[in-house]
Amino acid sequence: MIERPLILLAGLAALGLVYVVLPVTLEAYFRYRKRRSLTCPEEKKIASVQIDAKRAAWSAAMDSRQLRVRACSLWPEKSGCGQRCLAQLI
Repeated sequence: MIERPLILLAGLAALGLVYVVLPVTLEAYFRYRKRRSLTCPEEKKIASVQIDAKRAAWSAAMDSRQLRVRACSLWPEKSGCGQRCLAQLI
């Protein structure tokens, strides 16, 4: 019989974090942290886009990938865009 079930549960949770959540989070962060060139669907021009890598990483850990543009070379003129260029990354 297990004498300290809470310690066992905490250990299992820690192993889950280390072997499942951490790799998924880090992979998403390193994938989206670099600037990339995308075609703006509204302007039909190439834009240099920076993705919010922290948001992408956290949302990947929660299994709900949410990508947001953090900076774009077409901003501030097009700062209110719908960020449809992100569909090119899927």
